[in-house]
Amino acid sequence: MLALLITVAAALTLQVQTPPAESAAAAHARAQAYFEKNENTEALAAFDQAIALDPSTADSHVGRARTLARLRRYDEAFVSYGEAARLAPGDAMVLRYRGHNYINVRKLDLALADLTKAESMKKDDFGIYYHLALAHYLAGQFDRAAAAYEGCVRTAASDEDRVSCWAWQVPSLLRSSRQAEARAILDKVTPDLAVTENASYLDRLLLFKGVKSEDEVGIQMQASALNLSTVGYGLGLWHLIKGRSEQARAYFEKATSGDYWPAFGFIAAEMELKRMK
Repeated sequence: MLALLITVAAALTLQVQTPPAESAAAAHARAQAYFEKNENTEALAAFDQAIALDPSTADSHVGRARTLARLRRYDEAFVSYGEAARLAPGDAMVLRYRGHNYINVRKLDLALADLTKAESMKKDDFGIYYHLALAHYLAGQFDRAAAAYEGCVRTAASDEDRVSCWAWQVPSLLRSSRQAEARAILDKVTPDLAVTENASYLDRLLLFKGVKSEDEVGIQMQASALNLSTVGYGLGLWHLIKGRSEQARAYFEKATSGDYWPAFGFIAAEMELKRMK
């Protein structure tokens, strides 16, 4: 009898001490929390766990793909995007995120295909318009870029968003011989706009407007590898549009001298250098 009681007590203790198995939804939520904190190794492991528990959820494959892209493991990311697209063929956001990453690896035709289709499916997403317009810009399709940036501005929810659109829309218009439209946008740009994350883009616009000098903007190149590309490209672009090709080339070369090769400024500078050959 005593042995039976001991056995029952041990079983009850084991039941109390053993945590319940994690659900796929809980693993996905945990992965998303890691992703938001840029803890990408942990996020990837949690997305893998979510997929192991339920491989039919497209969002987990998208999250895994976006995390792999952050880790610059793009080939693996595109496999996960492919699985997400198979599971959710009507989800514009799968195409939006994959299109973004196609830009990172210079596959502009594939980026344009994904983002154009995403835009036809969803007309109210800022990210779709931003990346669609950027893909057109990088491909040298400045008229199409300018048109797509109209959607970008329309769906922008803040000064941060609007400035990130205008920083590419203004040169798109100038390079399409639409100076009056570019000036109308620059008239809206002031140093007191509520912008922190996209301060480099605001500086670019203030440079084009004549409010900031080349030296004032250029000092920000030293802030980070991302700034080296973003600011370096903006300064090169300013010189290029002013007809100063050698100064432009020097800045484009600086913009591509770092190791942040997925950055949009790096890619844009790379494209300019190819066109200048």
